[in-house]
Amino acid sequence: MQIDGRNILIVDDDTSIRDSLKEFLSLLGYNVECAGNAEEAMASIRMVSYDVIITDYIMPGMNGLELVKKIRGRGLTPIIIGISGTGNEKDFLAAGANIFINKPLSFKRLQNVLEVTSRF
Repeated sequence: MQIDGRNILIVDDDTSIRDSLKEFLSLLGYNVECAGNAEEAMASIRMVSYDVIITDYIMPGMNGLELVKKIRGRGLTPIIIGISGTGNEKDFLAAGANIFINKPLSFKRLQNVLEVTSRF
């Protein structure tokens, strides 16, 4: 399923994860931008309206939970997908994320999640 025009922001300090996610999601037809940390993400969010934000938990400076809280605190309503290899599902959901996916990421699972959320 290809979904043109949906804006996605990937927030992760790991360049290889950002690059691989961007390549995969771009091939599916999404408009994808990346940020290497939460501060960069907040700067992008001030400029662009994102439909989906995918954020890692552990990053230098502001972590993913703090980022989710800031986004929700601004009254913004993108779909937020928390990703982590440390199993912080309850924390992410409590902070305001919609979905949690454990690392290592399954591209197929991410694709399925995005297809389901496109119906909202």
